[in-house]
Amino acid sequence: MSFEFFKVMEHISKFLAQRIKQSGFSQQVKTSLIIEEFNKLIETKFGAKISKKIKPLYLKDQILTVACLNSVIVQELTFQKAELIEKINKKFGAKAITEIKFLI
Repeated sequence: MSFEFFKVMEHISKFLAQRIKQSGFSQQVKTSLIIEEFNKLIETKFGAKISKKIKPLYLKDQILTVACLNSVIVQELTFQKAELIEKINKKFGAKAITEIKFLI
């Protein structure tokens, strides 16, 4: 293949990366990955039975909002909150999330 072909492909790649960033799609993907990681951490720490009672709803302004079925689960998650935030931030970069808010 010619040098010009690779030059055109490089240009297309940069253009697509810029368009994805502008569209906000990359942030949506990152949010989905953070929520997926939260689910994995919860299942590892509490098991499948308890993790089914915990549902991350959304991430906004670096605050992960999580619904829980009862106050006992919220209390336990509150004890684990700093560790969960630390593990997620370690995987996705500092300040991926700054807080976890629990709803009953």
